[in-house]
Amino acid sequence: MTPQKQQLEQHLEDRDLVSIYRTGIDDSQIQGFVLAVSSELVLIQYVYDFRLDGLMALRTEDITQVELTATNSLQKQLIFEEGLGAQVPFGFEFDVRSWPALIAQLSLRHALMIVECEAGELNEFLIGWVVQIEGDSLQIEHFTGAGNWADTLSVVSYGDITCCQVGNNYANVYQRHFERLAGALH
Repeated sequence: MTPQKQQLEQHLEDRDLVSIYRTGIDDSQIQGFVLAVSSELVLIQYVYDFRLDGLMALRTEDITQVELTATNSLQKQLIFEEGLGAQVPFGFEFDVRSWPALIAQLSLRHALMIVECEAGELNEFLIGWVVQIEGDSLQIEHFTGAGNWADTLSVVSYGDITCCQVGNNYANVYQRHFERLAGALH
């Protein structure tokens, strides 16, 4: 067991708000509550500026440091004082054995998904509907930041995925946009 995985499991048990670093992939820290950990993946309730901003899954192997600071502890207290702590899905059983298992589970509850490939030469950010999860890759029907749907599906190898997000403000605003468009067509 890696030291990071062991730390993450303790933070999961203690329901800590932590800072996660992925040196070489992301220059910024990621703050969140650990919800599930495996040797492959960690799932967090992402927190940004005291706002619960969806679920974020990261590859465990990419995590270079996990910190619990005095700032994290105070901010956890403030989040709970604001009444937001009750919205964190502590105790929910997430399947973090593999990308296919987690993506299948999350896509049942969330229409739009963000899939990122941030390591190596490939640097992709895809947002859309997961169409197929079988085999060693997924297929996603995605759109651009301008809301234009791509003509073809993108195929993404699970080995290239570094991050997956659902239920965040970014995806939710696009979701409502497409729902309004669909409503205007009827």
